[in-house]
Amino acid sequence: MPKVLSVRKLIYLSVCLAITGCYTNKTVINNTTPSSSYEMKKFKSFGNWITIHTFDKGSPYGEISPVIIINNLYFTKVNSFNIGKGKHNVEIASISKIPIKIKDLVVKEGNSIVINAYLKDDPTPISD
Repeated sequence: MPKVLSVRKLIYLSVCLAITGCYTNKTVINNTTPSSSYEMKKFKSFGNWITIHTFDKGSPYGEISPVIIINNLYFTKVNSFNIGKGKHNVEIASISKIPIKIKDLVVKEGNSIVINAYLKDDPTPISD
């Protein structure tokens, strides 16, 4: 008899995980421009978070450390932010790369946003 109960619990748990897993991923936004591209995924969570992963578009394994600018505040060596709800301007930049600008990113209560940014090389020479 105990094996039947454990199988029922396993089936119940599997169904619950399948149902909740379907509702966690809200939207996926892909933005590809001639200069750069990014992918944004919105999830439901217990807080308001933005996590940014930045990659070198020319290298398949090249994750880079950019400067992240959120509402005119500059961040380095940090890629995850607990942020207030509302509209935010996000810019992802790195030396010799074309920056990505996301204007009016709307963060609602309980949103967790993951951005995968793919920065392309900037052909403009660096000068004084």
